[in-house]
Amino acid sequence: MSVSNNVYEELRRRLITGHYDPGSPLKEEHVAADLGVSRTPVRAAIQQLVSEGLLESGAKRGAIVKEWREEDAEEIFQLRILLEGRATALAARKMLRDDIARMQSYNETIAEAVETKKPGYLDAIHQANLAFHMAPYEACGSAHLRMFGASLLEYPLVIGGFYIYSEADMQESIRQHTEIVSAIRAGNEDWARSAVSCHLSAAVVRFRRSRSNEAQRKRDTVGPSRGGPVPLRATSPRSA
Repeated sequence: MSVSNNVYEELRRRLITGHYDPGSPLKEEHVAADLGVSRTPVRAAIQQLVSEGLLESGAKRGAIVKEWREEDAEEIFQLRILLEGRATALAARKMLRDDIARMQSYNETIAEAVETKKPGYLDAIHQANLAFHMAPYEACGSAHLRMFGASLLEYPLVIGGFYIYSEADMQESIRQHTEIVSAIRAGNEDWARSAVSCHLSAAVVRFRRSRSNEAQRKRDTVGPSRGGPVPLRATSPRSA
Protein backbone atom coordinates (compact mmCIF):
# COMPACT_ATOMS: atom_id res chain seq x y z
CA MET A 1 0.00 0.00 0.00
CA SER A 2 1.29 3.48 -0.86
CA VAL A 3 2.43 6.02 1.71
CA SER A 4 -0.41 8.33 0.59
CA ASN A 5 -3.03 5.69 1.31
CA ASN A 6 -1.46 4.85 4.67
CA VAL A 7 -1.45 8.51 5.70
CA TYR A 8 -5.05 9.02 4.61
CA GLU A 9 -6.29 5.90 6.40
CA GLU A 10 -4.40 6.68 9.60
CA LEU A 11 -5.67 10.27 9.70
CA ARG A 12 -9.22 9.13 8.98
CA ARG A 13 -9.00 6.52 11.73
CA ARG A 14 -7.72 9.14 14.17
CA LEU A 15 -10.48 11.59 13.30
CA ILE A 16 -13.25 9.00 13.64
CA THR A 17 -11.94 7.72 16.96
CA GLY A 18 -11.43 11.19 18.48
CA HIS A 19 -7.63 11.19 18.58
CA TYR A 20 -7.59 14.93 17.83
CA ASP A 21 -9.56 17.39 19.93
CA PRO A 22 -12.53 19.03 18.11
CA GLY A 23 -11.70 22.50 16.86
CA SER A 24 -7.94 21.97 17.09
CA PRO A 25 -5.67 22.95 14.18
CA LEU A 26 -4.05 20.21 12.11
CA LYS A 27 -0.83 21.49 10.51
CA GLU A 28 0.83 19.64 7.65
CA GLU A 29 4.30 19.87 9.15
CA HIS A 30 3.19 18.58 12.55
CA VAL A 31 1.29 15.62 11.10
CA ALA A 32 4.19 14.80 8.78
CA ALA A 33 6.64 14.82 11.69
CA ASP A 34 4.25 12.76 13.82
CA LEU A 35 3.87 10.09 11.13
CA GLY A 36 7.44 10.21 9.88
CA VAL A 37 6.54 11.12 6.29
CA SER A 38 6.91 14.10 3.96
CA ARG A 39 4.30 16.85 3.70
CA THR A 40 3.10 15.78 0.23
CA PRO A 41 0.98 12.74 1.27
CA VAL A 42 -0.23 14.64 4.33
CA ARG A 43 -1.41 17.54 2.16
CA ALA A 44 -3.30 15.14 -0.15
CA ALA A 45 -4.89 13.33 2.80
CA ILE A 46 -6.00 16.58 4.45
CA GLN A 47 -7.58 17.79 1.20
CA GLN A 48 -9.51 14.53 0.83
CA LEU A 49 -10.67 14.60 4.45
CA VAL A 50 -11.85 18.20 4.03
CA SER A 51 -13.94 17.09 1.05
CA GLU A 52 -15.43 14.28 3.16
CA GLY A 53 -16.41 16.64 5.97
CA LEU A 54 -14.10 15.31 8.68
CA LEU A 55 -11.91 18.42 8.51
CA GLU A 56 -12.50 22.08 7.72
CA SER A 57 -10.10 24.16 5.66
CA GLY A 58 -7.63 26.13 7.75
CA ALA A 59 -5.02 28.78 7.12
CA LYS A 60 -1.38 28.20 6.18
CA ARG A 61 -1.50 24.67 4.81
CA GLY A 62 -3.56 23.10 7.50
CA ALA A 63 -7.05 22.25 8.59
CA ILE A 64 -9.34 22.40 11.60
CA VAL A 65 -10.72 19.26 13.23
CA LYS A 66 -14.47 19.37 12.78
CA GLU A 67 -16.46 19.58 15.99
CA TRP A 68 -18.20 16.21 16.26
CA ARG A 69 -19.44 15.27 19.69
CA GLU A 70 -19.74 11.60 20.55
CA GLU A 71 -23.41 12.21 21.42
CA ASP A 72 -24.00 13.51 17.89
CA ALA A 73 -22.69 10.32 16.33
CA GLU A 74 -24.70 8.12 18.68
CA GLU A 75 -27.87 10.08 17.96
CA ILE A 76 -27.35 9.59 14.23
CA PHE A 77 -26.83 5.86 14.78
CA GLN A 78 -30.14 5.68 16.69
CA LEU A 79 -31.93 7.56 13.91
CA ARG A 80 -30.44 5.18 11.37
CA ILE A 81 -31.74 2.21 13.35
CA LEU A 82 -35.26 3.65 13.16
CA LEU A 83 -35.24 4.84 9.55
CA GLU A 84 -33.11 2.12 7.99
CA GLY A 85 -35.06 -0.53 9.86
CA ARG A 86 -38.31 0.84 8.43
CA ALA A 87 -36.86 1.15 4.92
CA THR A 88 -35.50 -2.40 4.99
CA ALA A 89 -38.83 -3.77 6.21
CA LEU A 90 -40.57 -2.05 3.30
CA ALA A 91 -37.87 -3.27 0.92
CA ALA A 92 -38.57 -6.84 2.02
CA ARG A 93 -42.01 -6.36 0.44
CA LYS A 94 -40.98 -4.38 -2.62
CA MET A 95 -37.37 -5.07 -3.62
CA LEU A 96 -36.95 -6.71 -7.01
CA ARG A 97 -34.88 -9.85 -7.44
CA ASP A 98 -32.18 -8.03 -9.43
CA ASP A 99 -31.87 -5.38 -6.71
CA ILE A 100 -31.50 -8.06 -4.03
CA ALA A 101 -28.76 -9.66 -6.12
CA ARG A 102 -27.10 -6.25 -6.37
CA MET A 103 -27.13 -5.88 -2.57
CA GLN A 104 -25.54 -9.29 -2.29
CA SER A 105 -22.87 -8.30 -4.83
CA TYR A 106 -22.02 -5.21 -2.75
CA ASN A 107 -21.44 -7.45 0.25
CA GLU A 108 -19.35 -9.84 -1.85
CA THR A 109 -17.24 -6.88 -2.95
CA ILE A 110 -16.65 -6.03 0.70
CA ALA A 111 -15.76 -9.63 1.54
CA GLU A 112 -13.30 -9.85 -1.36
CA ALA A 113 -11.66 -6.55 -0.40
CA VAL A 114 -11.27 -7.70 3.21
CA GLU A 115 -9.79 -10.99 2.01
CA THR A 116 -7.32 -9.62 -0.56
CA LYS A 117 -6.47 -6.24 1.00
CA LYS A 118 -5.34 -4.77 -2.29
CA PRO A 119 -4.15 -1.13 -2.36
CA GLY A 120 -7.07 1.16 -1.58
CA TYR A 121 -9.17 -1.72 -0.24
CA LEU A 122 -10.65 0.34 2.60
CA ASP A 123 -11.97 2.91 0.15
CA ALA A 124 -13.47 0.09 -1.95
CA ILE A 125 -15.13 -1.28 1.18
CA HIS A 126 -16.44 2.15 2.11
CA GLN A 127 -18.05 2.68 -1.31
CA ALA A 128 -19.63 -0.80 -1.41
CA ASN A 129 -20.87 -0.42 2.15
CA LEU A 130 -22.48 2.93 1.35
CA ALA A 131 -24.21 1.42 -1.71
CA PHE A 132 -25.40 -1.55 0.38
CA HIS A 133 -27.03 0.67 2.99
CA MET A 134 -28.54 2.96 0.38
CA ALA A 135 -30.23 0.08 -1.48
CA PRO A 136 -33.18 -0.40 0.94
CA TYR A 137 -33.99 3.33 0.77
CA GLU A 138 -34.03 3.16 -3.02
CA ALA A 139 -36.43 0.20 -2.93
CA CYS A 140 -38.69 1.20 -0.02
CA GLY A 141 -41.18 3.18 -2.12
CA SER A 142 -41.21 6.20 0.20
CA ALA A 143 -39.62 9.37 -1.15
CA HIS A 144 -39.59 11.03 2.29
CA LEU A 145 -38.00 8.03 3.96
CA ARG A 146 -35.40 7.85 1.21
CA MET A 147 -34.59 11.55 1.52
CA PHE A 148 -34.24 11.60 5.31
CA GLY A 149 -32.46 8.26 5.51
CA ALA A 150 -29.99 9.05 2.75
CA SER A 151 -29.04 12.28 4.52
CA LEU A 152 -27.91 10.24 7.54
CA LEU A 153 -25.54 8.25 5.33
CA GLU A 154 -23.68 11.47 4.49
CA TYR A 155 -22.14 11.66 7.98
CA PRO A 156 -18.64 10.14 7.72
CA LEU A 157 -18.45 9.19 11.39
CA VAL A 158 -21.35 6.74 11.09
CA ILE A 159 -20.84 5.26 7.61
CA GLY A 160 -17.02 4.97 7.63
CA GLY A 161 -16.84 2.28 10.29
CA PHE A 162 -14.59 -0.05 8.35
CA TYR A 163 -11.73 2.39 8.86
CA ILE A 164 -11.77 1.59 12.58
CA TYR A 165 -12.77 -2.10 12.44
CA SER A 166 -10.56 -5.00 13.37
CA GLU A 167 -10.47 -8.06 11.11
CA ALA A 168 -13.02 -9.79 13.37
CA ASP A 169 -15.29 -6.72 13.25
CA MET A 170 -15.19 -6.74 9.45
CA GLN A 171 -16.08 -10.43 9.23
CA GLU A 172 -18.97 -9.98 11.66
CA SER A 173 -20.29 -7.01 9.69
CA ILE A 174 -20.17 -9.04 6.47
CA ARG A 175 -22.12 -11.84 8.20
CA GLN A 176 -24.73 -9.33 9.38
CA HIS A 177 -25.05 -7.95 5.84
CA THR A 178 -25.69 -11.50 4.63
CA GLU A 179 -28.49 -11.88 7.14
CA ILE A 180 -30.08 -8.60 6.02
CA VAL A 181 -30.05 -9.80 2.41
CA SER A 182 -31.52 -13.16 3.45
CA ALA A 183 -34.34 -11.44 5.33
CA ILE A 184 -35.20 -9.23 2.34
CA ARG A 185 -35.06 -12.21 -0.03
CA ALA A 186 -37.43 -14.09 2.28
CA GLY A 187 -39.86 -11.15 2.22
CA ASN A 188 -39.95 -11.15 6.02
CA GLU A 189 -40.43 -7.57 7.22
CA ASP A 190 -39.91 -8.26 10.93
CA TRP A 191 -36.73 -10.23 10.28
CA ALA A 192 -35.41 -7.51 7.95
CA ARG A 193 -36.06 -4.77 10.51
CA SER A 194 -34.50 -6.84 13.30
CA ALA A 195 -31.43 -7.72 11.21
CA VAL A 196 -30.74 -4.06 10.47
CA SER A 197 -31.30 -3.08 14.09
CA CYS A 198 -28.82 -5.72 15.28
CA HIS A 199 -26.28 -4.69 12.65
CA LEU A 200 -26.40 -0.98 13.49
CA SER A 201 -26.57 -1.60 17.24
CA ALA A 202 -23.37 -3.62 16.93
CA ALA A 203 -21.83 -0.72 14.99
CA VAL A 204 -22.64 1.58 17.92
CA VAL A 205 -20.80 -0.78 20.29
CA ARG A 206 -17.77 -0.87 17.96
CA PHE A 207 -17.81 2.92 17.70
CA ARG A 208 -17.86 3.33 21.50
CA ARG A 209 -15.09 0.78 21.89
CA SER A 210 -12.89 2.45 19.29
CA ARG A 211 -13.32 5.85 20.97
CA SER A 212 -12.48 4.33 24.35
CA ASN A 213 -9.44 2.51 22.95
CA GLU A 214 -8.19 5.67 21.27
CA ALA A 215 -8.59 7.68 24.48
CA GLN A 216 -6.52 5.05 26.31
CA ARG A 217 -3.97 5.03 23.50
CA LYS A 218 -3.58 8.81 23.77
CA ARG A 219 -2.92 8.46 27.49
CA ASP A 220 -0.37 5.70 26.96
CA THR A 221 1.46 7.03 23.91
CA VAL A 222 4.59 9.10 24.33
CA GLY A 223 4.37 12.29 22.23
CA PRO A 224 6.55 12.67 19.15
CA SER A 225 8.59 15.45 20.72
CA ARG A 226 9.83 12.99 23.34
CA GLY A 227 9.67 9.67 21.61
CA GLY A 228 9.94 10.39 17.86
CA PRO A 229 7.40 9.85 15.09
CA VAL A 230 4.51 7.42 15.51
CA PRO A 231 4.96 4.65 12.89
CA LEU A 232 2.22 4.19 10.28
CA ARG A 233 0.37 0.89 10.13
CA ALA A 234 0.86 -0.87 6.83
CA THR A 235 -2.32 -2.93 6.46
CA SER A 236 -4.87 -2.57 9.25
CA PRO A 237 -6.64 0.65 10.29
CA ARG A 238 -6.85 -0.42 13.91
CA SER A 239 -5.60 -3.23 16.10
CA ALA A 240 -8.18 -5.49 17.68
